[in-house]
Amino acid sequence: KKVFYTSLYHTMISPIVYQDVDGKYLGLDQIIHEAKGFTNYSIFSLWDTYRALHPLYNLVQKRRNNDFVKSLLAHYDQSVHKALPIWSHYANENWCMIGYHSVSVLADAVSKNTTDADVQKILEACVNSSNLKYYDGIGEYLKYGYVPEDKSSSSVSKTLEYAYDDWCIAQIAKKFGDTTTEREYLKRSENYKNVFNPN
Repeated sequence: KKVFYTSLYHTMISPIVYQDVDGKYLGLDQIIHEAKGFTNYSIFSLWDTYRALHPLYNLVQKRRNNDFVKSLLAHYDQSVHKALPIWSHYANENWCMIGYHSVSVLADAVSKNTTDADVQKILEACVNSSNLKYYDGIGEYLKYGYVPEDKSSSSVSKTLEYAYDDWCIAQIAKKFGDTTTEREYLKRSENYKNVFNPN
């Protein structure tokens, strides 16, 4: 029981509220913004949390999870790269994880109907993030269907992460009714096969 409740406590440490009492906070673009209609959060260590922590929030902290979704989209709006967070840390992007797993968090919220954020905007943010060619092997991934090790380290892991994120984008597109994008990203999601030697 001690281990369980200690672990449950640990799940609630971050993301953290990142705004003053009036809703104002320093954005990624270094401008003061005001969170309207949501509480702004930061410290999204997404590679560490997308598999289990965020799905847990979607079950037991739905309102807070909806604020997470809106915080991820605020980051996207303020990003000079027009990209969702990789590892959001206050008014900074650390870029210190592989994959772009905001899309997994967004896809889970969309599929479970736990967000009132605009699905079209969510889809746009995910597609833009997935095509940021200068980020961590995505250019090679788009060109070859996998990330080559001589071009970018952790190549197999990155290929698998990107293929999973592509599948998540396909699920958002399906929910939105965009069959063209759904088909494109389902095809991209099969890139995981390219890191297996059939022989």
